[in-house]
Amino acid sequence: MYASRVNAQFILCVFLAGALVVRAEPADYFVYVSNERSGDITVIDGTTDSVVATFKAGKRPRGIHAAPDGKRLFVTLSGSPRMAPGLDENRAPADKTADGLGVIDPVERRLIDRWHVGSDPEQLAISKDGKFAFIANEDDASASIVDLGSGQSRGKVKVSDEPEGVGVNPQNAEVYVTCEEKGEVFAIDPDQQRVLATIETGGRPRSIAFLPDGSRAYVACENGGYVAVIDAASHKLLSKIQLPTGSLPMGTATS
Repeated sequence: MYASRVNAQFILCVFLAGALVVRAEPADYFVYVSNERSGDITVIDGTTDSVVATFKAGKRPRGIHAAPDGKRLFVTLSGSPRMAPGLDENRAPADKTADGLGVIDPVERRLIDRWHVGSDPEQLAISKDGKFAFIANEDDASASIVDLGSGQSRGKVKVSDEPEGVGVNPQNAEVYVTCEEKGEVFAIDPDQQRVLATIETGGRPRSIAFLPDGSRAYVACENGGYVAVIDAASHKLLSKIQLPTGSLPMGTATS
């Protein structure tokens, strides 16, 4: 993963692993990559593109984000086995004790805590004020709200099957959650903990990115090979940007 200057409204990226950039100084930054198979986090020096550390995080680390002040990082961990949908889960039972939200000290580069919140947590997003995390619970068809001060659950909102991507509108703090099975995006009011709208995108939506002014949301739809454009004020699907044949869009970011 690398950063560059682009004169585009949005950038589409395909991720092989979760990645997060933490900037310490304008010219210096580190990239934290969650490695789902090996259960660890890799730290890359962004100025030299060299690996400077790798440390254990727990089972299947997935989504990873930094608190707004950069003092802590959070990573979702899952004890559910890696398997294709429809396989017999009894042959590979889940270790629910491994599910949780890992807390990382970026200075010491180690896992300092793990909170047992949600079930089979996938991706997460953090509120603008850094007080709450919103986590997609893949096997529970729900989104959890977690207090990042105490590590306690503050509620759960039901969505549809296989929730994955989570995004927070930077202007009004509404939370969007993508649900892969039925091709839906749920708009949630986190204060009232209720669904505001369900937007049908199709195409197995994976991730969400908002424009800085919060007016549009861009959703990468893997199986459809397109990006769904959503009006974030009306919660309506505006268009689908078709990508080149063979594209499998997963991650999304805005410039």
